[in-house]
Amino acid sequence: MRAEVEFPCRPGLFRTVSTATSRLQYWLLNSPLPALLVLLVIFGVYLSTMETDINGNDSAYGTDVGEIQNALPRWGTIHGNGYPLYMLAGSTLVTALRAIAIPPAAGASLYSALAALACLALLIALSRELGVPYYAAGGAAAVVGLSTSFWMNAAIAEVHAFTLALTAAILLLALRFYRTGSRRDLLCLALCFFQGIAHQQAVALLAPALLVLVLPRWQRLWESLPQLILTGLTAPLVYLYLPLRQWMGADWLFGSPGTLKGFLAILFDTKAGRVTRWPTTGAEWLERGRQLTDLLAADLPLGLLALGLAGLLLLLLNGRRRVAIALTLVWLPYLGLSLVIWEGRVSDALLAAKMPIVLLAGVGLAIVAGYVSYLISVRSPALSLMTAVSVLVAFLLAGVFLYQMHLSAIIGVTRDRSAEEPIAIADRITPARGEPATLMSLWGRDFWALKYAQAYRGQLQGLRIVDHNADLAGIVQKEGGLLVLSRTFELRPLSYWDQHLGKVYLSSPAPDVIAIRTSPLLEDSEAKRASFDLGNGVRILSWEVRRQSSELLLSLRWQATSRLAADYHVAVHLLARNPPSGPSDVLAQADRTHPVSGTYPTSRWEPGEVIPDCYSISVPSGSQPTALRIAMYLQTSDGRFENSQWLVVPLS
Repeated sequence: MRAEVEFPCRPGLFRTVSTATSRLQYWLLNSPLPALLVLLVIFGVYLSTMETDINGNDSAYGTDVGEIQNALPRWGTIHGNGYPLYMLAGSTLVTALRAIAIPPAAGASLYSALAALACLALLIALSRELGVPYYAAGGAAAVVGLSTSFWMNAAIAEVHAFTLALTAAILLLALRFYRTGSRRDLLCLALCFFQGIAHQQAVALLAPALLVLVLPRWQRLWESLPQLILTGLTAPLVYLYLPLRQWMGADWLFGSPGTLKGFLAILFDTKAGRVTRWPTTGAEWLERGRQLTDLLAADLPLGLLALGLAGLLLLLLNGRRRVAIALTLVWLPYLGLSLVIWEGRVSDALLAAKMPIVLLAGVGLAIVAGYVSYLISVRSPALSLMTAVSVLVAFLLAGVFLYQMHLSAIIGVTRDRSAEEPIAIADRITPARGEPATLMSLWGRDFWALKYAQAYRGQLQGLRIVDHNADLAGIVQKEGGLLVLSRTFELRPLSYWDQHLGKVYLSSPAPDVIAIRTSPLLEDSEAKRASFDLGNGVRILSWEVRRQSSELLLSLRWQATSRLAADYHVAVHLLARNPPSGPSDVLAQADRTHPVSGTYPTSRWEPGEVIPDCYSISVPSGSQPTALRIAMYLQTSDGRFENSQWLVVPLS
């Protein structure tokens, strides 16, 4: 039995080193099992770290994840160019997984993990096409698979693993066509390339590399020209999925794909004008270069990355100059694209643009490992097996190192429960009859979290959730008001609502929730009999305290008895003893700059206006509070505090 150690040379000609050996040694050197085991382990890593619930992380990696988690189970469409191929395949998979009780968020992440696994398998096949042994190809795939951006995009609901799998398939088919001249390989290459461009226009950056590989077979190109043109012209037909979904009444659509103008805007949306800006000075070029270097170093140690990219040039040593040039022309355009993408921050587009650089570095590492194995086997055939084992162990150690280095970053995104905060706030809303029941949230993470919780976790029932594109004035007119989260006022302050709805009046039906109305609430005189006068032109008409787990929920109603010239602050204190004998008797506070979650200055209040308001007060563990006290206060110019009368609410 002979064992073969391969190193890439001219197409169809594989230089081999043979040595008399046992059947076991032959099998170990030539079996695909090491590569398959690597794929299995990497897939297990992805499954153990993938995101299984709605995303709320505010890093660049999580920019669009919540949108995709909502759109896939609804067979909807998403931002930018719509990604119809990705959405159609993903919606099919997520729907099938829901049938076996896998939630949409987990199904969307699994879709990414499968796409990443396919990409790594194609990377191994690509390396094999170049003559690299299975063990070296599998080891290089482990390194690429555990790079930060690749691993991250395999664990979250994102489009980039799918895009990179298409990229790897295109390169593999181009190399096969270069070697075989097969018409079938050419047509498959054309199909993947044109569909890749329809999916994501940046795939067109592969064109220079493809030209280098296919032009030597120009006769085959000429013979197949009609089929190639037809393949290119029919690729955009996948976009008909977008207006089809609007026609079918999909409840998650981006833009207006059902109109000609809206459809063309999506079809020809390159995003280039929004995400790219050429550096204008040498200093800016250097700063962009430094930033890109830091991002690449976060993926792989720079020495390892440089070794992989330089390893592509080893193909020059055995006459494969055209292949070496082509593979180098794959990553160089993406390097240039990464330098001109700039949105004032590290963006999702930039993180995606650099991924082909890491992929090609993996191919180069596989070539380096194959070349080292070849050199050692030439000098000492008896060391073939030891060399193979050593190469595989070295790659696995690198994989373990990358796993430990990158795990915290991955978990920091996929286990981030930030989305639970807006859901928990909205879950406290219990609209009464005749009260506003529509909650507006700005398009983005909060809105995606709320819509997902309502549709797929059974929460927020009784609420209608809309984004800022809805007819807000119409909703206010119909329901008498509109609900928003108080955090929305960070981006849409009081002046915004005054400008768009006329003068507005605010109240709080639940902690950190604001009701916006265009007319003030008024109270009948009967309710005033049990009120408490603060002595500053404000009375508290009613109050209620409820215990909920480790917090107290205070609901009260303010009323302005006259026009207030000052803007009062609110003090809400949880007391261990009443009256308090010192600061230690104040167990917790829920003070606000203004009433209604700090958004509604008292100087805006109309005489007679009633302002429902809510506060949440955390009860310290082990404490035994006896009372709540509520007041308003002013801080004078010399730093003193002027308090109103205190309303004390005993706690049982």
